[in-house]
Amino acid sequence: MNRQALLLIVLLAILGAVAAVALAGWQARSTPDTARMPVSDGPLRIVSLAPAVTETLFAIGAGELVVGRTEYCDFPSAARNLPTVGTTLTPNYEAIVRLKPTLIIGEATKDAPLEELNRIAPTRLLPWLTLDDVLAGIRETGRLSGHLPKAEAIAGEMGRRLKVPPPAHGPRVLLAMDGTPGQLKEVWFLRQNCIHGACLNAAGGRNAVDDEVVGVAPVLSLERVIALDPEIVLILAARTLSEDERRQIVEDWRGLPMLSAVRNSRVHVLDGREYYINGPRILELVDKLQLALRRE
Repeated sequence: MNRQALLLIVLLAILGAVAAVALAGWQARSTPDTARMPVSDGPLRIVSLAPAVTETLFAIGAGELVVGRTEYCDFPSAARNLPTVGTTLTPNYEAIVRLKPTLIIGEATKDAPLEELNRIAPTRLLPWLTLDDVLAGIRETGRLSGHLPKAEAIAGEMGRRLKVPPPAHGPRVLLAMDGTPGQLKEVWFLRQNCIHGACLNAAGGRNAVDDEVVGVAPVLSLERVIALDPEIVLILAARTLSEDERRQIVEDWRGLPMLSAVRNSRVHVLDGREYYINGPRILELVDKLQLALRRE
């Protein structure tokens, strides 16, 4: 699988390629009720199937309970020493079985193989898209791992910083995902109802696309972008870019000179895969967004 296709799968899993309502209905049918989760008599052995879950487990002090991770779980550095077990959508069942987990935790996605994972160990797939999802997921991860007080503290701080309304007079910002440099034909964007929309509001900006859900996929035609006419365009790249790639992305946007953001040189690029991992570190994005909004 090439890098672009793999990146697209990861982004769609995080941002919800299907409508949130449909996914919620699937979760209600397919995710075991928390109160009925079996309890192991021995020490917990947790396999994490999502980078945000891995980051959260270490942040709340439960890192020593984690025995396996996905190949994308690389934070904190201690997590890199753990065996990998594939991905959420394509887990390596043999590798998971060898680790003898007593609990598997991951993010709820439509095609996650919940039934197969449950045959190995009790599995909890948690919604992890909106701010409320993330806060509830952190608390539930704390409860499942026996580290609820620290989880409550982290979720409380995130809620305090991020549960703010869009600023009445903040600039209208298009939060865009990076595409292929030199090929700006459509724009994948970050919805207001995902945690990135909350981060933008906390940073002092308003999402130029304020619809809760736009179609099935978060994608805009260039005509729609022109009609929205954002004051600022911020491109969040899910990888580290070279300087040439950064320049090319900004240059691509200059092909839309009618946009206010382009005319006023307010098209900026932020790169880093951590921007797409909705764990406790997402608060760092607020600070980066604030700096970007102040740039002229």
